Amino acid sequence: MRGSPREPPHLSSERQTLARFVQILSLDTTKFDFYDDNLLRGEARRRGTGGPPSDDAIKGVPAMGYRDDRLVAILADGARRQLSRRGLLRTAAATAVAVPALAGMKGRRAAAAPARQDAAKPTSIKMLYATVEADVEAIKLMIPDFKAATGIDIELDSQPYDALQQRAFAELASESPFYDVMICDTPWTPALTGKLEPLSTYLTNPALNDIADLALEDFIPKVFYDTAVYNASAPNLQFPAQEAVDLAAIAAEGFDVFGLPLQSNALTLAYRKDLFENPAEMEAFKTQYGRDLAAPDTWDQFLEVAKFFTRPDQRLYGTTLMAGNGDWATDDFKTLLAAWGGNGYMIGDEFTIDFNGPEGIAALTYYADLINTHKVTPPGVTSFSWDTASSTFASGLTAMSMNYHSEVLNPGVEGEIAYALVPQQVTRGPHFGTWMLSVNKFGENKEWAYRTAAWFTSAASQIKMLQTQLHPSRASVYEAAKTDPGALAFGNFYEVLGQSLAVGVGRPRLTNYGAVDKEIWVAVNQAASGSKTPEEALAEAAEKVTALLKQEGYPVG
Repeated sequence: MRGSPREPPHLSSERQTLARFVQILSLDTTKFDFYDDNLLRGEARRRGTGGPPSDDAIKGVPAMGYRDDRLVAILADGARRQLSRRGLLRTAAATAVAVPALAGMKGRRAAAAPARQDAAKPTSIKMLYATVEADVEAIKLMIPDFKAATGIDIELDSQPYDALQQRAFAELASESPFYDVMICDTPWTPALTGKLEPLSTYLTNPALNDIADLALEDFIPKVFYDTAVYNASAPNLQFPAQEAVDLAAIAAEGFDVFGLPLQSNALTLAYRKDLFENPAEMEAFKTQYGRDLAAPDTWDQFLEVAKFFTRPDQRLYGTTLMAGNGDWATDDFKTLLAAWGGNGYMIGDEFTIDFNGPEGIAALTYYADLINTHKVTPPGVTSFSWDTASSTFASGLTAMSMNYHSEVLNPGVEGEIAYALVPQQVTRGPHFGTWMLSVNKFGENKEWAYRTAAWFTSAASQIKMLQTQLHPSRASVYEAAKTDPGALAFGNFYEVLGQSLAVGVGRPRLTNYGAVDKEIWVAVNQAASGSKTPEEALAEAAEKVTALLKQEGYPVG
């Protein structure tokens, strides 16, 4: 906290009104343009009494940069109408509005007690989980098996993304022991390392690895390190070597493990196999380009294929893109940035701005040219999201599409889908991100919470979870998928997903990544829509991101 409250002179009158009202709410406002207060610093101490926090306890949710204006409007309206504290928070929660970040909050309790190896077995484990985002059906499928193996019930609380994020940060901000196991998405973890239980002592203790085969070496190394391995004192750092999971090396570098990966997503290329293998199309393509028609391996080949299949008069275009305003546009861009030889993380470990150099400009120029020069995308692509890209491809409007899941053609669209790695240029670096099961540092059943996480993320569990289309985090599960009837229903999707995870590039580790992400996706959309050149858009984004990093206290390189 910053000390005694004082209204900054630059706040508008509405924000000054809101800032006074936020005092009453005891919301940490460091991630908005307000200020902190110390009026209710004992609030956290009064929480964590064995039940989930009430609406009053919703506190410390990260400002992802997406809904600041909505939060301002809702809270300011509440201030004007003098809503009660509980009523206002219900209003914010009902609209899934994110409130300020945990990173700026200081814990008020003593440090969490270390795990006790002789802890009694609980009758139940409380798990906070996502919904479709991390395949909650996979968890539901395995709960009876876990009960049969351990005698322990799983009390599952699954919530959609925004509500989940709000709940997870509220729980950890208040140091509540209510949940034992919590699902975490990678963008959240830099702000949470001080609130999640470090697992190195659990991973190396045979007594705590008695109900599942841990087999750390089976985790895909890139997935494991990107998702779970952090230096708690410098959570921005990436682990220097990611070739094999090595606990001794992790400890020697000052890192620890803060969860076990489960649901892994990576950008893959879907294409219409029926079109690519049509003899007439194959002959025409070879006549035009002098090579066989196949899934493109390079971005140059991608352009050729996209141009070949672009036939607006036949209601067919070459490809979708995700160029609309949203995280999806950043993910498209960082994939191409890595392919052109740039830093796919976009921000270096020393907080250098790595997305606006020659590689970034070339990558974004290529991306914008697909839309504006070559016109190989459907109309409206500059507003496309993940869902729009998927539904467009499913409708039969494009020959290719990139997304994070398997695709299914709509009824009435005859055809077949196959998958390939997203193309390379200098190299290959598809965007990827993974959910992990973590242990609540303030929980009361930490040994069994760890056992639970280890059991649900084990190879045996993940193989069965293929029934619900889990995206596994273990190499052996991708091997099993090659003969699994359920996985084979999606053609070669699992084979390509596993290959993509092995070469993927994750996000930068920033506590304010949401705000940084927003400035980059705005730049991508500006270039894609032609309102700015790629150079102009990236230069402006670099200035804004630099300011955001400095505001967060990062020593920008």
